[in-house]
Amino acid sequence: MKNFTLLLSIALLSACSSDDKAASAQDGSIVIENDFESLVGWNTDPAALFRGKAHSGRYALKVDKDHEFSPTFDMALNYVSPKRVKSIHLEAWAMLPGEKSTGVLGIQVMEPETGKEIYGGGIRLAESVKKGNQWQKVEADYELPATITPTQHLRLALWRADASDQVMVDDVKMTIK
Repeated sequence: MKNFTLLLSIALLSACSSDDKAASAQDGSIVIENDFESLVGWNTDPAALFRGKAHSGRYALKVDKDHEFSPTFDMALNYVSPKRVKSIHLEAWAMLPGEKSTGVLGIQVMEPETGKEIYGGGIRLAESVKKGNQWQKVEADYELPATITPTQHLRLALWRADASDQVMVDDVKMTIK
């Protein structure tokens, strides 16, 4: 019976694990690293995931004329790092399949009580992706203001901006510099 209980515990812990590598950056500089395979089956709009020609795996984030924002990563800065976060490096793979594809892979620092944006930045994909219908790496660095506090939240999402065609992003990685 003890062996059965031990095996059941291990199986449950394995089932709870995820490919989403969002975690505290205390032991390294990675804030989030996600290929979006782990969002399948979560309580998210299935239309926000593109299944098919992903950069890696089978799924990527997608926005289009009917979906303004992708699912959003949101974490208090004191969970991201025990030290003040001064700068962020963001990288991802993006694909713009049509001429009317634009979009922004954006980061924000938000005041959780009021929803007020303290800082905002992002990669304008139409300016960064040079070849249509092809996965291309995009990246940028962001210096965060000295006024941010540990209780404010760091957010990351894909926004369609004024795109009337779909925009896709995969293999997102955000690190503390």
